[in-house]
Amino acid sequence: MNRREFMMLGAASAALPGLANGTAAAKRNDEIVKHDAPPRNRRPYSNLDWTKVQRVKTTSHGHCTSQKMLDAYLKRGFGLLTMSNYYPSAPYVPAAKMTAGYYRMHHEHPVMVNGKRTDGPFDWNQIVSGWKDKLEPKVAKGFPLREGGKLFKPLPEGVLEAPNAEHHGFRLANGRAAGSLHMCAPGSAFASGTFDAHDVFKTLSHGYHYGSGEFWGTAIDRMIAGMIYPDGGGVTINHPSWTRLDRELMLKILDWDPRVLGIEVIEDSGHNSENYWDWALSTGRQCFGLFVPDWHIYNKVFGVNVLCVQEKTVHACLKAYREGNFYGALNGLDELAFTRIFFDGKRVTATTDKPARFEVITARGVVKETKGTEVVWDVVPNGSSVGPQVDVFARVKAYATDGSDEVLFSQPFMLF
Repeated sequence: MNRREFMMLGAASAALPGLANGTAAAKRNDEIVKHDAPPRNRRPYSNLDWTKVQRVKTTSHGHCTSQKMLDAYLKRGFGLLTMSNYYPSAPYVPAAKMTAGYYRMHHEHPVMVNGKRTDGPFDWNQIVSGWKDKLEPKVAKGFPLREGGKLFKPLPEGVLEAPNAEHHGFRLANGRAAGSLHMCAPGSAFASGTFDAHDVFKTLSHGYHYGSGEFWGTAIDRMIAGMIYPDGGGVTINHPSWTRLDRELMLKILDWDPRVLGIEVIEDSGHNSENYWDWALSTGRQCFGLFVPDWHIYNKVFGVNVLCVQEKTVHACLKAYREGNFYGALNGLDELAFTRIFFDGKRVTATTDKPARFEVITARGVVKETKGTEVVWDVVPNGSSVGPQVDVFARVKAYATDGSDEVLFSQPFMLF
């Protein structure tokens, strides 16, 4: 299977190590899915044997356009790479085949052209040549477009990779632009947009939309249709604090399909969206929290998703995302780890490998604080002044007490 077939089908079985068994979903990029997936898991971790858990560090939104940037992820100990680049929003996978300017020369996916979704391929040299004389002189000097050398060295043995991209340029149901709404889709081969996001080559001026250009719900359907495994991966709502995302729009996106996993909680080097997270959870909606560096990969505050899997495969990692079997780390430097997180319907329990200060957080705020290597919180029974329908959800936050400044975030449990 060549790269064009990969992008057209959204099936990575022939391109990615670990997916060669052919079980990946072979769906066209333009297929619109049915919204019949199981709901988001209201009790994450329930199917985990914590004595056999392997922790795989990754992130659902982290840019990587050079070997220097890739080295930053590897130094952090990442075991799964899902590079989320854009311009265009197309997966940088397999990394070993990516070159500088790849998508300027090998653009196969559809683009919205004058409001109509148009299939690729797109020969940008031929297209732009039609108005080359209108380009700024310094831009024209870079024409025709050329493909550069390879971006990355071969990945170290055992490092997994899966498709992902950061999508943008959506529209609301009324046709207006959806502001700065961005979404990622770890596990999806879906691609959108062009290389010319800032209209330097005047492609937008000639009708070629730089991003999705479609209603956000339709775009989500396309992301889901491109999932390489039907039961793994999902869609994430990016940096709500940075974009000042409308909260009602956030709920509409969460309600669109259960394969919309949740929102970024720690993003953009420390921007904190816990207020968005707890507000969404307080409505009774399960909403997983994602922890990401975005572009800020050289800072200690990094944002890491720690996937808890029984086996280290791409499929298992993507299923961990879908099932909520992961937790967040502010730094991801192995300074603190959850060794168990569990909810049996009556009691929330969490343990760590080193002493920590714990908080249990519900819709009422912090309902318990303690120090040590374990926290236990009992749900107040119905009939009291509080109870499950008041607390709504419970999640655990653990702060390292050794001066490392690491903070861990469990996924939330829905209490009723």
